Amino acid sequence: MGATNCPETPRQKMIGMMYLVYTAMLALNVAAEVLNGFVTVGDAMEKSNQNLVVKLDDSYDNFKFAYENNKDKVADYWAQAQEVQKLSHDLVDTIDKMRYEFLCHQQSVANIKIHDEEGKQISRSIPLRDGANWLIDSAKVALDLGGINAIDKKDDNNDATNYFYGKDENPNGAGVRLKELIVEYKKNLKKTLGADTAKIKIGLNVEQKAWSDHAKAMVDWEDLNFNRTIAAADMVVLSRLKAEVMNAEFDAVQLLYKKVKANDFSFDKVSVITRPKSAYVIQGNKYETAINVGAYDSKAHLEVEIGGSKYTSDDSGTVHYSVPCTSVGNKTITGKIYVKKDSGTEVYEFKDNYFVAEPVAIVSLTKMNVVYAGIENPASISVPGIDPRNITPSIEGTGVTLTKDPAGKDGDYIIKASKLGKFSIRVDAKADGKTSRTMGTKEFRVKKIPAPTLMLGKLKPGEPITKDELMANTLLRADMGDFDFKIPPLKITSFTFNVQGSNALDIQGTGNKLTPDMTNRIKNAKRGQKVYISEVRVQTPDGVNHQLSVTYRLK
Repeated sequence: MGATNCPETPRQKMIGMMYLVYTAMLALNVAAEVLNGFVTVGDAMEKSNQNLVVKLDDSYDNFKFAYENNKDKVADYWAQAQEVQKLSHDLVDTIDKMRYEFLCHQQSVANIKIHDEEGKQISRSIPLRDGANWLIDSAKVALDLGGINAIDKKDDNNDATNYFYGKDENPNGAGVRLKELIVEYKKNLKKTLGADTAKIKIGLNVEQKAWSDHAKAMVDWEDLNFNRTIAAADMVVLSRLKAEVMNAEFDAVQLLYKKVKANDFSFDKVSVITRPKSAYVIQGNKYETAINVGAYDSKAHLEVEIGGSKYTSDDSGTVHYSVPCTSVGNKTITGKIYVKKDSGTEVYEFKDNYFVAEPVAIVSLTKMNVVYAGIENPASISVPGIDPRNITPSIEGTGVTLTKDPAGKDGDYIIKASKLGKFSIRVDAKADGKTSRTMGTKEFRVKKIPAPTLMLGKLKPGEPITKDELMANTLLRADMGDFDFKIPPLKITSFTFNVQGSNALDIQGTGNKLTPDMTNRIKNAKRGQKVYISEVRVQTPDGVNHQLSVTYRLK
């Protein structure tokens, strides 16, 4: 539904590309990598939807401003926009409710993993049911925090099919009801916009059949999207539907707003509008604002007076004003706009406030609050209000390198240190895009990588172990535990073995595997005896040598 002369916006193209990725995934076996792909696409769509909500809010704010300044002219269009908003919000709320209900339907608890400000992982357990009652608000919190990862069984298609599709012989699930609501939404949107419906792009093509490789036939929309599909895929479908509803809403509101502006042939009242590039400016930058009036005659230029200087508007009726920010604190600009009218020139006064802040560099380690020697430490470097491309960080100290993260975004770096101690990162930036100046310096400590723990297989020391368990785990390994960084496996080349009270000499082992003599000695040991493994030497990537040992007591 739409017109061929309505080109897709970059936002619509992006969403379309993400959906192509999603549909390609449907054709693959559901391996872990594919599930991760669903998570990535679905969470990216939700983030895009959040950004679209902000744009919609801005559109309604502009529309409301126009309505409050001239109710007689804008009232009819504003009423249409409010109806579009209600229809769209009702459908989006229904889609969101289905997401929350499905999470409650599938599981009783959501286990979420998040990171605090220091990069430390925190686990949260969020109950989703109170007896037979679904806790919808809790499900919303779980999905907001964890995204699709809040779902335990992302590759499950039984619960997903039962909830969204229903039974094959009589499909009546949530997805089937959603299709009916979408058809009704499009019908009401067309009724509200009338002939203007053809001027906007509306997706939501739920009435059309499509080919199903699974069924080897043309099937209905609800069959293709929800019958025997996995939970992660269903959540991506819902996110895409939300995007299409909000895109249709955005295009409709923009169309109505343009119709208001198209009728601006004359005016008798003026409201001054200042649109600062930012009300928070770094010292050394410029405060920039665009000054307009609520309506203007395109054939006549406006004149603005600020601080005794006069400025003339461009062809769009906008005066662009900027001033260097050389001192910090709250600032105010005041001025006058001279508007030429048939009855003469009228003067309107205006005032705008902004704040100039001292330059502050933000240097933060992504995973830990210290730098570990010998490994790659990810870091983020930025200066509020300055493009990352105009920021130049440098190391003050020796034995440390700082390079851009090739897999990261602008402002992401990798720190590598070869010796212990302290060093600093100085951040220089071009506040005005031309002149470089220091924005701040932050000091860091370089520490050793934590010592590993010696283990036999997955057996942790400290608790009594059976002979069978010991003999089933014959490979020694140096385990880094909860250390957040990935490091190469630590190599074990030799060790010493003995059993308490065996009255036998130590056995010297090579490599990291228990020998048959060692396992025989374990087999002949008695309850309560201890197995000693010692003199294990390993080297961590920071060059530090560790001597490890472990003791197990037999049950």
